[in-house]
Amino acid sequence: MTLILAIDAATAHAGLALLRDGEMVAEDAWLTHHNQTVELLPRLESLLLKSNLTIQNVDAIAVSRGPGSYNGVRVGIANAKGLAFALAKPLIGVGTLEAEAWRFRAASRPVWAILPLGHDYAVVMFEPVDGEWTKSLPEQAMTPDQLIAALPPGTLVAGELPERILELLRSSRSDIEIAVESPLNRAAALGQIGFERLQRGETDTAASLQALYLRRPQVTPPKTPRDTSGLPGRGVIWDMDGVIIDSAELHFRSWRDALGKRGIEMSREQFDATFGRRNDDIIAYVTGRPAIPEEVATIGNEKETAYRRMVVGQARAFPGVMELMRTLKESDFKQAVASSAPPENVALIVREMALEGLIDATVDASQVSKGKPDPEVFLKAAAGLGLEPESCLVIEDAVAGVEAAVRAGMAVIAVSNTHPKDKLAAADLVVASLEEVDASQILELINRKLQKGV
Repeated sequence: MTLILAIDAATAHAGLALLRDGEMVAEDAWLTHHNQTVELLPRLESLLLKSNLTIQNVDAIAVSRGPGSYNGVRVGIANAKGLAFALAKPLIGVGTLEAEAWRFRAASRPVWAILPLGHDYAVVMFEPVDGEWTKSLPEQAMTPDQLIAALPPGTLVAGELPERILELLRSSRSDIEIAVESPLNRAAALGQIGFERLQRGETDTAASLQALYLRRPQVTPPKTPRDTSGLPGRGVIWDMDGVIIDSAELHFRSWRDALGKRGIEMSREQFDATFGRRNDDIIAYVTGRPAIPEEVATIGNEKETAYRRMVVGQARAFPGVMELMRTLKESDFKQAVASSAPPENVALIVREMALEGLIDATVDASQVSKGKPDPEVFLKAAAGLGLEPESCLVIEDAVAGVEAAVRAGMAVIAVSNTHPKDKLAAADLVVASLEEVDASQILELINRKLQKGV
């Protein structure tokens, strides 16, 4: 009998599974805050212990090879390679989308597996052909418009789909079906695929297995090594929503519900245009009239209470955030969170994301009188760090936030989590993910600003 260990760390929905001859022995699935590096092996140890097994009992290792989070894919493959090499066991790499589609192979129709890929989507199509589960469309990246146009009628759509694309699919393609949850998690599907490939002798080695990326990761080493240690005079100021935490859908739902009870409709376009701004600014923008203080207090309190209720246990960091924060801490940068959110929201996210040991100051809506694009929030954050504005760099995702950082005289990196890159061009650097950023780049941008005398 063959025991397969399956490792799926490609996305925030991570999982482990132990399968004997393709049948489930034990599994563990969890929502990771992109902390696969520290979570994976302790969870594996616990899974083996609960199953009365040891790692020496494992006969082969299957691992998700992407697409997915750059850091997640890398962590999963590195651990799988290390275990396979140490145990001298076969290694099988399986595409993340293939495992996602495999979960619904009993549907007896074409299955499109889809995962977010920045502003685009990674897709693949599998279907039964002459009794064989066949890849009919290889892994590729599509824009939302391309995806909507390409889906054949009768297709079953599966994957980790944000609410925005789900709404688009439901409104524009009534001839497709969106899959409900399968009883088989992705790690278990990965293990079943791995078992079948092992039976056919289709295995990889630690040297041959490569990650599957649909776009080339832009994480590159600096041209010349730099020493980033000993920098007590440099600071990084983090916006919170849309930069640290992927909270847009939760905010949209809570705003829509609170306003809708009062007969006020908030469109997705209005939400996108105001995301990250103060509640009084948002209400005035949506209603088209100056906000009444009592109205702001009532609607805002209801909205924020609903948001905090939804976010507990569901806070998810964007890729690269926690790794960059830890690196900056180790390099002696001071760090602050500067947000237009109420103090209760900021305190909740700091607690949920375990940021207490990484940041040195916080600024929230109660501490400022003017919202972004006014620079007040960032200037107060710099003061809270005991630094001059020009010695700080801001990480933002919103147009108003980038403008506020520029007006504060600070270097700014914009990450296109909520707005396209062309809207953020005023930043010193625009990236698709903070996985592309390291401490040396941040130091270089701050020093460049200082040299210009801004």
